[in-house]
Amino acid sequence: MELNEIEELPKRLLREEAGRAFRLQASASMDMWLCMKRAINASEKAKKAYEDGRARVAEAGKAIQDHANLVKDLQAAERQVKAYESKFADLSSALESAQLSAKEALEAKGAVQVALEESERAKASEIEAAVQEAIRKYRHSTEFSTLLDKEVG
Repeated sequence: MELNEIEELPKRLLREEAGRAFRLQASASMDMWLCMKRAINASEKAKKAYEDGRARVAEAGKAIQDHANLVKDLQAAERQVKAYESKFADLSSALESAQLSAKEALEAKGAVQVALEESERAKASEIEAAVQEAIRKYRHSTEFSTLLDKEVG
């Protein structure tokens, strides 16, 4: 080796080392850029997942509120049904009572009708007996005898 070569050796080594250092720095910068890009993508995914989660939580909250409103409506309807059932029971007992009263009234009407017919028959018998008695008494009277004598005679 010559002196020029020896003098050139540290320069060449220095250039090679500088080249290696530059490539290492470029590689580190690229790695750092890739890491930053991955971190940004991960944060965007996390942000999107967070927003989707918030939207789902809002939907779930709305669904829960709707369910609570439906439960309230159901309870109100059940209370109304109970009130109607109570009213129906009252009206059913009133109807049964009215039907029983109507049946009793029909039976009483029938009994009154029978009694009225019996009374009419008894009255007719009394009248007939009174007429017969009046006729009998009239026939035994002197007035009838005189009238009969005039007719026959």
